Amino acid sequence: MDRRSSKLCPVAVGLFALIVVGCTKKPESYSLTDLRVDYRSWNCRDLADESDELKTALAVAMDQRSTEHVAHLKAQTIAVQNAKSFKKCGA
Repeated sequence: MDRRSSKLCPVAVGLFALIVVGCTKKPESYSLTDLRVDYRSWNCRDLADESDELKTALAVAMDQRSTEHVAHLKAQTIAVQNAKSFKKCGA
């Protein structure tokens, strides 16, 4: 690599990172209609298991500061909670 391209590489990476951060969805703008899973067809036990998995995944995404993943996982969590209410599942 020549000297000029080695100086441009960090600039390009930084610019790319700014573009990606600017293009990610905010948690409140992530629509439940973006989800492709129909949790209403699941039984209560499967919904409880999914809820536990989502809590773990959400904690990891928050640690990694992955805004888009956090938004998606929050939307999934709401969908699971709605399905649990629809099915009248226990806590």
